[in-house]
Amino acid sequence: RADLRAISRVMEGIEDVVNCKASIASLMSVGDHLGAIEALRVARSLLAQTPEQESGDGSSQHLSLGKLRALSKVGEQLDEYEKLVVRNITDELVDTFLSWGTEGDIDFRAPPRISLTTDRRANIRGVVQSLRLCGQLSVAGATYQKRLCDLISVTVKAIVTECVADAAKTTSNGADASAKGISGVASMSLDQFLDCLKMLFEQVLGLMWGAVAVNKYCISEGILLDDKAAANEATNSTDGQGNEASQLTKSATAAALSAAADLAEKSVSELLRLRREAHSLVSFDGMRQLWDTSLTFTLQLERFSGKKAYGLRSTLLAQAKSFVERKHEANMSSLVAALDSERWVQCNVSAERQAALTRLCSGRAAFSSRATARGTETAAAANVPPSPAAKMADADVEGLRYKVVWSCLLLLEMVMDDVACAAHFQTLATNIVGKVCELLRLFNTRSTHLVLGAGAIHSAARLKSINAKHLAIVTQCIALMLAILPHIRAALMAQLPAKQHALLTDLDKIKTDYAEHSEKVLNKLVSIIGGIVEHSLAPKIAKTSFDERGATMPMPESPDAALECCAFLDSVLTNTTKMHQVLKVMLPDELLRDVFSRIFAYLDHKIPSLYKAAAISAEKNFTMPTTDNGKIRLIKELQYVTGALNCLPGVLPWKFTAMKVLEQELDIVVIQPEPEDTPQEEDVADEKKEADDGAPTPSVDLGPIDNKEGQEENIEGDGNLPANDEASSGKEEVPEEHTTTIPKEQVKSPLEEHAAPSDTQDEETSHEQNDVSATPPNSEDEAPVVKEETETVEASE
Repeated sequence: RADLRAISRVMEGIEDVVNCKASIASLMSVGDHLGAIEALRVARSLLAQTPEQESGDGSSQHLSLGKLRALSKVGEQLDEYEKLVVRNITDELVDTFLSWGTEGDIDFRAPPRISLTTDRRANIRGVVQSLRLCGQLSVAGATYQKRLCDLISVTVKAIVTECVADAAKTTSNGADASAKGISGVASMSLDQFLDCLKMLFEQVLGLMWGAVAVNKYCISEGILLDDKAAANEATNSTDGQGNEASQLTKSATAAALSAAADLAEKSVSELLRLRREAHSLVSFDGMRQLWDTSLTFTLQLERFSGKKAYGLRSTLLAQAKSFVERKHEANMSSLVAALDSERWVQCNVSAERQAALTRLCSGRAAFSSRATARGTETAAAANVPPSPAAKMADADVEGLRYKVVWSCLLLLEMVMDDVACAAHFQTLATNIVGKVCELLRLFNTRSTHLVLGAGAIHSAARLKSINAKHLAIVTQCIALMLAILPHIRAALMAQLPAKQHALLTDLDKIKTDYAEHSEKVLNKLVSIIGGIVEHSLAPKIAKTSFDERGATMPMPESPDAALECCAFLDSVLTNTTKMHQVLKVMLPDELLRDVFSRIFAYLDHKIPSLYKAAAISAEKNFTMPTTDNGKIRLIKELQYVTGALNCLPGVLPWKFTAMKVLEQELDIVVIQPEPEDTPQEEDVADEKKEADDGAPTPSVDLGPIDNKEGQEENIEGDGNLPANDEASSGKEEVPEEHTTTIPKEQVKSPLEEHAAPSDTQDEETSHEQNDVSATPPNSEDEAPVVKEETETVEASE
């Protein structure tokens, strides 16, 4: 009976095992994976049971069902069932995670959603519980990470291959390009590549958005997908530390999210590296669009992954730096070519360029909306001289107008593009400051060589000579750059951190160089007149006899009447007047006054010096007048010339002292009419003290203007001002001026001073004369008077 009872218990256990094994397939077929797992556990526990049987002596013996021959294969079958169940529920869980958020449109800017229906939450909890019972949570986490990375790789490859094939169809050989696969990315145009990137970024960010939502859900539900973490959580739950341990342990979903972000970063970086050479040749607008698109994706990827995408950022930075370097090399070459072919004629300033200048001056240089029209505009087309009937538009900067040439406009365009680059690629702002300085230095040094150094005569422009118009337009261009430089400095400073503001000292040095260049050009205009007066007109002095002119040519009765001057003085007046006609059209009023103040100062000193030098020369072709009429004739002609010069429109009246110097040399005083405003006694005393001190006068720079020698022509009506090397070989020191007091008994009336200018011009007159005069004026608030009397002073016997 005992054996029968033991056999009965064994048969009952075998029946239970068989029933559990049969129920597993049924439960799996209806999708009840948790029930299947429970059936597996029950079957395993039944196999592990040891039913007891009583022996004949009353002792109990244990029998293991797993040792029965009929059930020897059941354990293996249960293992296979378990693998199948685990695979099915793992695939179900992974599919649920990967399809998160694909049911509708996704706004990547919004935080990922973790809201789920009650049934779906219960289903996920059941699957996770089943995996926990099987000890396969880590396998599920690894499977999810692998499937997510594989999905991103397949998405990238499929999109890029399709875009390469579409790009090849629109060009030429589609079969060859499609065979290349991802390697054909380099042959795509920029627009095609940007479309490909936008499609790729949208799909990848969609997957990343779902991964972030899954991670947030798992954290909120305490799902770690890690068997060790689950065991620790179960152990700590008895001590009340389960929640804290789950928060400190990194979940498998977070690891999957990090791995997916790394893969996406590497994939996009590799795509960009394949087009490294192509991106260095794109336009600024194209590079800006590529930078903005890629940077937006990078920031979104960093927000999802919670870490910096250093690899993608370094790739973007390297490509932007390569673009800036290549663009700067092209700018330098274009500027050199434009300067070499520059004919130094005025160029029209379009409304688009004027708008760009206005944006720069108003602090909005970074918001450039200029279309890339440089490809359609060439230096050759811009250098074509305008028709006489066409009115050229000047550049307007803060209310001041400047005439500019094409190369100057090109320089401004390049500088403003660099400022826009610094605003968009702020990490490269320090490099761009150096590029801007190089462009500005190149224009300054090259224009100095071409105009002041007469290099334009031998350049591609092949100018016949350098004339006053060329010098005037260079002065205008330099003045425009000096007006723009503070705005360029402010625009670049806004893009630099405070500790790097010291880099802008180079711009301050460049401003000084431009100011020195402008000063040299203004002195060159003076040297042109100097070369003509000293070498072309000075020989005419020897042919003049003022004693004969005073005896044969009567003086006009009216002081305002025209006076026939000698050939030398008449030529000086004629050439200076023609110079004025040229410069008045080309220069603004302020520069015109500056230039002619310098010219008047030079003539004021040089004319008496030439007469003295001619009188003491070894050739003895000229002698100072000895008769009173001859002396008076010389003084009156010189007074007429200086008065006519002061009457030129737009010039600042100059107080000429040449008449006083010749009066002292001739030992005669010509009585002048009583001025309306007589100088103060203190001013006269200051003048005498200043004259007694014998202060030396500044020298006039007479640098070379071209390489021609022996030119004797005067200034032509078209503004051609040839100068010779002899006249401009170097600086000429101006001798000191001394005044001599005339005894009172030799003078019928005291020597009248020049009339003072109007009150509104007092300060400006003294400032201009103190800055540029070759001989110091007698008073700071006086200007010469043109009107004179024809009376003479008889010498006492």
